[in-house]
Amino acid sequence: MLGTTRRGVITAPLLALLAVSVVLAAGCGSSSNNKANEAYANSVCSAIGTWEQQIKSLATGLSGGLSKASLQMKVTQAEAATKTLGTQFKAVPPPNSSDGQAAKKQVDQLSTQLTSTVGSAKSAVASIPANASATTIAAALAPLASQVKSLTSTAQDTVKSLQTAKGSLASAFKSTSSCKNLGG
Repeated sequence: MLGTTRRGVITAPLLALLAVSVVLAAGCGSSSNNKANEAYANSVCSAIGTWEQQIKSLATGLSGGLSKASLQMKVTQAEAATKTLGTQFKAVPPPNSSDGQAAKKQVDQLSTQLTSTVGSAKSAVASIPANASATTIAAALAPLASQVKSLTSTAQDTVKSLQTAKGSLASAFKSTSSCKNLGG
């Protein structure tokens, strides 16, 4: 009986130590998860913010006096900015969680939508005759303007969706300064 009591005396502190270790490890993981969430949110929002500024800058130049060549140049710049955005999205992996995978899916869908819209704008500009009149160019600009507005709205809607999702990753998208700075 005395041996059993000694085991109990030795086992109890070991179990307590093990329990404390598990709690501490869980706490460290939480901090690590928060850092991964914040890094991912910051990366996504910073990339979107930079891209959005580039697209808005290109859009402000869509006014009278444009030629087919200048439109093609702007669309090529928008295409390059959109490709860079996609590359930036892929550069930082999402957190290894179900929230991270759901966010990645949304970000990938955004990238696909933006690439598709820029491709449509590129096709629209390519269809303008070489020596198009100002009227023809203006007619081509009308749908391009709405497509550009759609691009930035789609990006902002994706960020809003990521901010309203549940979980700690949504909190990171709400609290990270680069995400807060994204404006309409």
